Amino acid sequence: MNRANFRLVLGLILVLGLASEAWAQAANVFSPKRRMPTVEKAVAFSARVLPEPLTEDLNNPFFPNRPEPEVAPVESDQTETPVAAPRGPRDNFELLETIAPEINPSGTMMLGGQPLLLFGQKKIRVGGELPIIYAGNRYTLVISAIESSFFTLRLGEAEYPRPIKSNN
Repeated sequence: MNRANFRLVLGLILVLGLASEAWAQAANVFSPKRRMPTVEKAVAFSARVLPEPLTEDLNNPFFPNRPEPEVAPVESDQTETPVAAPRGPRDNFELLETIAPEINPSGTMMLGGQPLLLFGQKKIRVGGELPIIYAGNRYTLVISAIESSFFTLRLGEAEYPRPIKSNN
């Protein structure tokens, strides 16, 4: 086989290969009639729908434009009497009684033979401190005991047991 015939055969194989590849790709394309429902859905999804305009009396949470309510002064011939401030806890036990219902651990676990009290990702051992802020004051409660169903809080010399509520 001479060089000219070789090039002719090689060119023919190349043309047949490209034609068969194009024919195979064309076989994967659906007919226009079969593609039409998909095209219509695409046009409907891409159609721009303008939202309804907002009303003028709507308050903007970032820039409230409503006027402050007017308060009429109350006229009376009685003098104002001072109102007693709400009575706060008198001692550490009353303070613990007030604060303790707000302290809700998520559970307990044992690690290295020691019980831990779980508050989400935070783990506190017996003797560990739990800082809290109550009525604008900062307090540091100590976990004095941890059992499977309850734990004990301590503030100063006062102690207060609390149940551990299960999420089950």
